[in-house]
Amino acid sequence: MAFPLLKLPSLAYEEVLLNFNVPDLVDFSLLSSRCHRIIRSTRFPLTGIEVCVGGFDSDCLMFCNNSPRPIAVWEFTKERWRKVSDTENGWRRIGRTRIRIQKEPDWRSTKIQTKNMKVAFDYVRDLFRLPVTGYSLSDKEQQMYPQYFGITKCEEMYIWVHHEIPIDELKYILEKMEISKKLTLYLKENNDFECDFVQFSMDKLIIKRAFWITRETFLAMDCARITLQGNKDLPIRDFVSQWLLSKNTRFEWLKMTGSMRWNGEDINWNDGFEPMKWNPAIRGRNFKISHFQRVDCENGIDFLRDDGILATVVKAELGLIYFIVWHKRFQSEADDLQLDSW
Repeated sequence: MAFPLLKLPSLAYEEVLLNFNVPDLVDFSLLSSRCHRIIRSTRFPLTGIEVCVGGFDSDCLMFCNNSPRPIAVWEFTKERWRKVSDTENGWRRIGRTRIRIQKEPDWRSTKIQTKNMKVAFDYVRDLFRLPVTGYSLSDKEQQMYPQYFGITKCEEMYIWVHHEIPIDELKYILEKMEISKKLTLYLKENNDFECDFVQFSMDKLIIKRAFWITRETFLAMDCARITLQGNKDLPIRDFVSQWLLSKNTRFEWLKMTGSMRWNGEDINWNDGFEPMKWNPAIRGRNFKISHFQRVDCENGIDFLRDDGILATVVKAELGLIYFIVWHKRFQSEADDLQLDSW
């Protein structure tokens, strides 16, 4: 005998639905317009959706709920993982699009993954009213960039590819999107890319092959942690001076490849600054830059801002330059970490 779910009071069937997994909730919403309205009006413990293109040889939508791992993953592949019946039981209709769905052992859809993934993304984002918390594009030549999905804001974005990205797609990411937490960008084949000005404002910014970063963009960065690799000559002295004259309490550290002009004559830290040598009584020697790595600041140049915040400029090996702020002046936990490098 079938369970009369929809004949229960609304509070009762909502409690039942809260115990459904995400694939079954999507299935339920496709049964009728009433079922769709019920799912859309129910608050589920989902915090966002992530779009992953090219990861682990498949594309997927990941559903998050503040836990370290996604609560559900909907994969889109060209090939079937195992034989699936060709009967109507293996198909769902979203609008005018028929999508084959395999729910066991994993939630997957096969064939025409580019179109199907976009249709599924639009449907579940509206169904659960979810923000886009992440987008990642790995080394896979597919034309599924953020603009294709209509993503205008997200918390984290990761783009690491070995093929050239169309200029209009890059401009959309850099000029039209709002990224709040972390941006990782590696452009291996965009050798002629130019961009006059970009306003970066997120917690963490990582750019590999940052040759296109201009002076204006560099000095306007409003990020807590900045990593630039392969950058052109950028005015580290102006960056330090700008911080000293500000009331910025968000900034933590900058790491970048060295300026060709870095030497005792071209960067005169005594001109307009009040540099200090390391005093072990004022700050520690090692700065924790990640969970596994530290920066040795023994030979760094210290600067004390008017509000009492201490910062250090360090020229390290391999042409690295660090500008770090000591929000915690003594970091004994950093002493046993390995030395930071690229």
